[in-house]
Amino acid sequence: MIFAVRSGIGCMGILMAGLIGCSSGTGGSTTAAAPNSPYAGYTQSYSVPWVGSPNFANLTSTLTVQAEVNGGKTASYTVDTGSVGVVVPASEVPNIPANSPSGSLLYTSSGLQLNGVWATMPVSFPQAVNASGSNVAAISTVPVLAVTSSSCTGSGVNSGSCTGAIPHMLGAGFGRGTDVYSSPPYNAFLNLAEMTAGTMVRGYIIQRTGLVLGLTTANVGSSFVEQTLVSAGTPASGTHTDWTIPAGGFKVGSSAAVSGTALVDTGLLDMIVETSGEPSSGSVASATAMTITLGTQSYSFAVSDGGAQTPTSVNWATTSHGTFVNTGLHALGHFDLLFDANNGLFGLRPE
Repeated sequence: MIFAVRSGIGCMGILMAGLIGCSSGTGGSTTAAAPNSPYAGYTQSYSVPWVGSPNFANLTSTLTVQAEVNGGKTASYTVDTGSVGVVVPASEVPNIPANSPSGSLLYTSSGLQLNGVWATMPVSFPQAVNASGSNVAAISTVPVLAVTSSSCTGSGVNSGSCTGAIPHMLGAGFGRGTDVYSSPPYNAFLNLAEMTAGTMVRGYIIQRTGLVLGLTTANVGSSFVEQTLVSAGTPASGTHTDWTIPAGGFKVGSSAAVSGTALVDTGLLDMIVETSGEPSSGSVASATAMTITLGTQSYSFAVSDGGAQTPTSVNWATTSHGTFVNTGLHALGHFDLLFDANNGLFGLRPE
C-alpha cells in the first residue's frame, strides 16, 4: 500500500515523499543469485506461517501473519511492502508510554488518514518457528503508530475502497521516502533482537509457506534471480542504509515498452502504472495485453483474465515520479520475493 507519513508533532505535519513510485534512483544491475557468500556463517532465522493458507494461484486478499504489540491483543496483520511502519489500533495496545509523540500516516493509494502516537514497543510474532524447528516468538522493538482516529481524504487511485477502518499493518518496504518515519528503524522485519545483535542477516522472504525473517544459505538457496539495489543515501534515522526500489517497466497493448522503476506492493490487489504520454487517471481496458518487467524477470497477462499474476484492475496515475509500475500483490502469483537489507539485494524466485 503506497503511503506517506506526517509527523503531526506541533501541528506541523509534513507530507512525505512516500508517494507513488517514490525513489531516489533507478535500480541497479540484475544478476543471477549467488547466495552462499553473503550468508556464510549465518544460521539464525524464523518462519512465520500465513493466516488462512492463501492460494497464490488465486489471491483474493492480502497476506497476513499473527502479531501482537507490547503484549496486547494478537491479531492478523497485513504484510505491506508498499509502506514502512507498524500500525495498530491504540485500543489494542496496553501501557502506551504517556510521553509518546503524536503522529499521523497517510496511505496515498486509498486516501486513508491515520492519527495517533508513535511509541517504541516490542512487536512479537507468536507463531514463529526458529531454524531448529522450535516455536519461539520472534521479537522486534520498533516505533509503532498506535492509532486513535482515522478518516478518508477522498484522494488516491483506490479512494473508493476507503472505509476509515483502522488497519493492522506491518509496513516492510524500502525506498519509501527520506523521512525518519520511512527509515529502516521503523521496519519490524529488519529489527529483530538477533538482527540488532548482528547474529542474523537483516532481510526477509515472502514465499508460499509463509514469511521468512533472517536470511541464511539454507533458506535462500540458489534459485533467486537478484537485482543489486542502489543506496538511497544516509537515512534520516538509524545507521543502516536504505535502498531505492528496483528497476522495472511495463508494456500496455501495442504501445512501446517503457522502463523505469517498480514496486512489488503486497498491500494492494490492483496495479498502478504511470509514464509520460499516457493517461493520468482511469483504468486500462479489460482484455488489454500487458507485460511487466522486474529486472531481468518478466510476466504477461491480459487485463481481467483471472490469471495468477493478473491484478484485480490496472489503473493509470499521474506521472509524478517518472515511469513506474506498482505491480500489487498478484506479481507473487508465480514468484517468491527476497529483500536483503544488509547487502542491498532484491530477488525473485520463479515458482
